[in-house]
Formats: sequence, structure tokens, C-alpha cells
Amino acid sequence: MIRSASRCIALVALVSLCAIAQEPKTTQNIRVSFPGKNWDIQVDSPGFKVETDGQKPDGRQYLFATNSATGVALSVTLEESKQGADSATCPDYLRKRIASLSNLGMRDVEYSQVASMPVVQYFLPTYQGLPVRQKNVVACSAKEDVYIDIHLSKSLFEPSDEPLLMDVLNRIHVTDRGGAPPASSASGSSLDHFREGGRRYVAQDFKGAIEPYQKALDLEKQHAELTKNYWRVLVDNLGMAYGITGDLEKSEAALNYGVSKDPDYPMFYYNLACVYAERGDMDKTMSYLGSAFARKQNAIPGEDMPDPRQDDSFHAFMSNERFRKFADSLMAPGN
Repeated sequence: MIRSASRCIALVALVSLCAIAQEPKTTQNIRVSFPGKNWDIQVDSPGFKVETDGQKPDGRQYLFATNSATGVALSVTLEESKQGADSATCPDYLRKRIASLSNLGMRDVEYSQVASMPVVQYFLPTYQGLPVRQKNVVACSAKEDVYIDIHLSKSLFEPSDEPLLMDVLNRIHVTDRGGAPPASSASGSSLDHFREGGRRYVAQDFKGAIEPYQKALDLEKQHAELTKNYWRVLVDNLGMAYGITGDLEKSEAALNYGVSKDPDYPMFYYNLACVYAERGDMDKTMSYLGSAFARKQNAIPGEDMPDPRQDDSFHAFMSNERFRKFADSLMAPGN
């Protein structure tokens, strides 16, 4: 595992990229957080795919998601106000917003209140000369010193689609986490740190990957936000990064933590085998390899089990007949 040219390292880096590329496209709910706050905007509506999620250059937090099944688009913008945010100013904010869009030829502008939030609805028959028949619903709220802007839209709108928009709007609420902000802080979310660690890991900056990966895992222990496959890659790559840089104890601890939370994932066991191979413990190495291949059907979709006979981590054992026969048996057809 410590060898820079290790087959084990290269394969796990590839797994990291494959896992991200093949991550499920939809989610059961959406959370939007503002850095440093102890609360989230949560959307308990399944089927949305997050297209954009991050901080804009002007400091606003912005998320955009779409639901291909219903055709509903959702954006949530969180904007900090130095003077404080007051939901009582939301009706005026919505009127100014409509005034700024007056050149679009909107129709049926209607102000109301939904889910305790001031709301404006409007209809766009066309946009840039094209027939879009787009219904828009914009809601405004505030918490602490942050304004919350929620925009729902549906193109090719029919009156029967109205419940689709109202259902999503009624599923949006503020969730207080309590205590220090665990998953979204001024230093970034667990996903932010995961991405930074992945960028360094794939560039083979294994030492540099440890800090962001460890931060991501610490945040996940407090408040889980990563999807299952992202979490698997996080723990696996953190364990590998520790091992590659020579800290076998921390590598083992990270991988054992992974086993304790997700005992069916084979790569945790495979990389524990790498750890024990570096320690020269052939029996433990074989035991963990056996556990890994017994669970190979639980690998991330698109992820193939490495061939231990071609992995530099186990090269020292390949001259041992017992280990060689064992490795052959793992790779035998039908196994």
C-alpha cells in the first residue's frame, strides 16, 4: 500500500471517479445550508436531481434542481443581510422582483401566502419568442440574518399541474440542527471537503488528501449528508491515503470504522488486506481478502474487484505456494 506505484492505489483512485460518475441522479430530499448556520432549508420531495449547489462569487448560497418526471424546476437562494433579515419585508421584495421582470410579458400575477410564506405566482406565455407556457411560483422567507428565496417553475404548464408546484412548496421547511453547525460551516460542508480530498487523491497528492477527507468524515459523523457511495469512497480513500503515507494504524482505524458502519462493502476488507500485507502478516491478509471476495456482489456499480496477483501490495507473498493458490482460487471463474 505504501508503494507509490501500487496497483491497489491506482484502482481505488479509479473507483473514486467511477463512483462519483455513477452516483444516483435523484434524491429523496434536498438540504441547502448557509455557511456558519445551524439550520438547513429542507425539501422533502423525492425525484429531484441537483444540477447546481454552491456559493456564488457574491456570497449567496444557491441550489438548482430539476425533476424529470414532473417537469418541475426548483431553485433556492440564501442571501445574508448585514442589516438583518426580516420576513415582514418579503411582500415588498416580491413586488420589486415582479417589477424587474415586467418586460417579459407575464400574466396572471397573484400574491398570496403558502406554508406561512409570502408568495407570488405568475405565468409566462413566451420567452425570447418561444412558447414556453411557464408557471412560476416565488416564495420569500427569512431566518436570522439570511433571506430565503424559493423559486418553482413548470414549463408547458396545464391547470392540472398546479398541485405539483403547491405540493413541493408545502414540503419546504427550515430544520434546526442545534449545537455547532456540523455539516455546513464557514470551512465548508462534508461534500466540499470530500471533493477537495478527491481532487488531491486522484492527483496522487495523498498527504494533501488526508486533511480534507478527515474533515469530511468528522462532519459526516455529526450529521450525515453524503450518499452511500460517496461515503464509501470517502472512508476507503482516507484509509488508503493514510496507508500510502505510512500511517498504517490510522489507515486500519479508518477502514475498520467503515466496516463497523457498512460491513457488506468489499473494498474495506480488500484494503485492510493491503494494510496487513504491509505488516507482513500473511494469514490476516488472506483472511481479509477472503472476506472481500465473499462480498464482491456488494461493490459499487461498475467497480471490479482487483486481482491480488497483480497488486504490488501482495507481491512479497506471491512466492508462497499457499498464498499463490489462494489468490488463484479468488480469481477462478465462477468464484
